[in-house]
Amino acid sequence: MPHPSVEFRVVVNGVEIVREWSWDRVSRVKEELKRMGFRWTGGGWVGRLRDPASLYALKALLDLSDEELDEVAKASGVGSGDAVLVVGNIADRLRPYVAASYGSSHLVSVTRFIRDFIASDRKAIAEVSSYEEYVRRAAEEFRSLVRGLEIRGDLEAAVRSAVEIALSSERLKSLYERRVAWRRVELWPTKAVLNFAGRELAAELGNFKLAYNVVEKDGEVKQIFIKLVKMSRENDKIIIKYPVFIREKISDVLRKYGYIVLKRDLEYGRVEYRQNISLHDFQRRAVDSWEKAGRRGTIAVPTGGGKTFIALAALARASTTALVLAVTQELATQWAERLRRHLGVSPGMLGAGRHDVRDVTVAIYNSAVKYIDELVGRFGVVVFDEAHHVPAETFKEVALALDSPFRLAISATPRREDGNEMLIYEAVGPLVYRATYSEMIEAGLVVPVEHYRIYIKPSPEEEQSYRSAQAATDNAIVLRNIASQISSKIPIAVEVVKREVALGHKVLVFTQFLEQAKAVYNRLREESIRSELITSEERDRASAFSRFLSGASKVVVTTTVLDEGVDVPDADVAVVVSGSGSKRQMLQRVGRVVRRAPGKTVARVYELIARGTIEEALSEARHMDDVIEESICRKFSEQTLREFLRATKLTDFRSF
Repeated sequence: MPHPSVEFRVVVNGVEIVREWSWDRVSRVKEELKRMGFRWTGGGWVGRLRDPASLYALKALLDLSDEELDEVAKASGVGSGDAVLVVGNIADRLRPYVAASYGSSHLVSVTRFIRDFIASDRKAIAEVSSYEEYVRRAAEEFRSLVRGLEIRGDLEAAVRSAVEIALSSERLKSLYERRVAWRRVELWPTKAVLNFAGRELAAELGNFKLAYNVVEKDGEVKQIFIKLVKMSRENDKIIIKYPVFIREKISDVLRKYGYIVLKRDLEYGRVEYRQNISLHDFQRRAVDSWEKAGRRGTIAVPTGGGKTFIALAALARASTTALVLAVTQELATQWAERLRRHLGVSPGMLGAGRHDVRDVTVAIYNSAVKYIDELVGRFGVVVFDEAHHVPAETFKEVALALDSPFRLAISATPRREDGNEMLIYEAVGPLVYRATYSEMIEAGLVVPVEHYRIYIKPSPEEEQSYRSAQAATDNAIVLRNIASQISSKIPIAVEVVKREVALGHKVLVFTQFLEQAKAVYNRLREESIRSELITSEERDRASAFSRFLSGASKVVVTTTVLDEGVDVPDADVAVVVSGSGSKRQMLQRVGRVVRRAPGKTVARVYELIARGTIEEALSEARHMDDVIEESICRKFSEQTLREFLRATKLTDFRSF
C-alpha cells in the first residue's frame, strides 16, 4: 500500500519551496537540513545559505529546478562573491577551478583561477610591468574563457572581488616578485644571462643554424650548418652566446618561454665626422634605404658606382665608432686616405704590418680575424667592403664574432656561385638597394662597354691533352685549368695589347695563373712595351702600380690581386686571358676599366676563350650584360680578329 504524501515546506534565503513527499523522504531530508543549519519554525524549515557549494547540495536534496536554483542563488548573493555559475560546456582549462557541478551548471571560482595563474603562467609574466597589471591580465584571461557562455549572477562583481582578494594578498604578491626575479634575463648584444634553462628552450636554441656552402677540392659544393648558439654554465648562471644579428630572435624565443627580458646595450663612442661628400641621387637613395632598414643591410653597386662614398655617407649618419674591413692592403690604404679626406678623421690600421686600433679603424679581414678579441665591444658600426668575400671561411669568422649593431655590406656582386650570399644577408643584413648600370651612366660615373669575345684554337698537342682529360674526368676545375692555359692565347693577347697601346690607351691584362702572367709580361717586354707585373709574388707592388698610374708604364699584367676594388680610372682596356669562370670575377675585372675619366667615352674588354672547350660554356655563364650595359658585344675567331685589326685604321678603331 503506497505511503501517504505530506506537504513539506522549506524557506531558503526567503524563497519558499513546497514539495508533496512521502513521510519517509521528508524524514531523510529534514535530517540533512538540520546538518546544514536549518531550523523548524512550526510551519516549515527555514535557513540561509551563501556558500555556492551548499546551494548545489540543496539543489540535489530538494530536486530544485534551474529556475528555483537561480532564484535561490540570486537571493543568496552568489555571483557577487568570488565565484560564478556557468551554464554549458566549459573549457578544459577551467575545470580545475569548478567547486561543484550539477548537470550542465558549474560553480567556478575566479579567485582560485587567478591564484593559479599567478603561480604558473609563463607568457603574460614576461609581458607585464607590475603585479597589478599581472592580476588584471589574469582576470582578463578568465573573462576570455567564459566569453560566450551563459553566466548566472554578476560576472564583473565576482571578478572584481577576486581581483581585490589577489591584490590584497601579500603572499601572492611575494610569489609574483620571486617568479619575476627568477625569470629575469639580461640580454646583451652577444650573450644572455639566465637563472635557469629547461630542455625545451635548449632544444629550440639549438635549431639556430646557418647554412654554409663549402667548395671542396674537386669543385663539389657541400652544405654544412654553422651552429649559432652556445649554452654554458658559469657559477650559478646559464650563459647563452650568439651572434649579434640574431639577438632579436633570441629575445623572442626567451619571451615565448616566459622569461622577462631586460635589454642591456653597450655604449659605443660618438664620432663627429666632418663630411665632405656630394652624393648622386641613386647613392643617396642607397644610404636612405640602409637607414630605413635599421642601419643593417647590403647595398649592391656595380664597380664604378662609388660604393665607397655610399659607405662613407653611411658612417657619417651613424656618427659612432667605426670599423671598415677591406680585402687587401691596397684597398685598406685607399679607405684610410678617403676617411681622412672626406670625413676628416685619422683612422687606425690593422694589418700589413700595422697594429693601431682607434675609434675609426681600417682592418684587413685576415688581421681582423686574428685580433678579433680587440675589436669586439668597440665599434658601433662595421662596413664589410667587397662583401662577397665575407662568406669565405676566414672572413665569416669576423662577421659572426663582431657585436657591432649597425652593419653595412657593400659589393658590386654580392651573389656568389656557391650560394653563400645568404650568409652575407643573414650576418650583415638583407639586400636593401641595388644600383643599376644605367643610373651610373646617367650620373656620369662610368662609360659604356665594348665587349669582344675571341675564340682561340688550341694547338694539336693541347687539344689532345684536353680531350684525354675530358675522357678521364668531368671535374670542371681540372678541365678549366687545362683550357685556360693554352699557349696560343699569349700571342693574341700581345697583339691586342700592342694595338691598344698604339692608340694611347692603358691596358690591364688579367690571368688566373702566375706562370701565364709571367709569359704575357715577358712577351710584352720583348716587344718593347712598357709593362708592369703585379702578382702575389711581387714585393714592390705599390711602386709598380704608381708607375702605371703616372703613365710611365702603359700595361699592367696581373693575376687575381687586382680583381678587387683598386681604382684605375684612366685604364681603358681589360684583356682577360684566363679566369675562374665566375661571373663575379668577370664583373670585378671589367669594373677596373669602366670608370669615367677625362676624354674617356668607352671601355673595351677582350675575353680570350679556348675554342671547343669548357671555356665556351664558362664565358656564357659569366657574361655580364644583365649587370653592365654593353654597347657592343662581338665574337671573333683569332683569324677574323687579325683580319679586322689589319683592315681597320687606328683612327677608325678609336671610335669603333
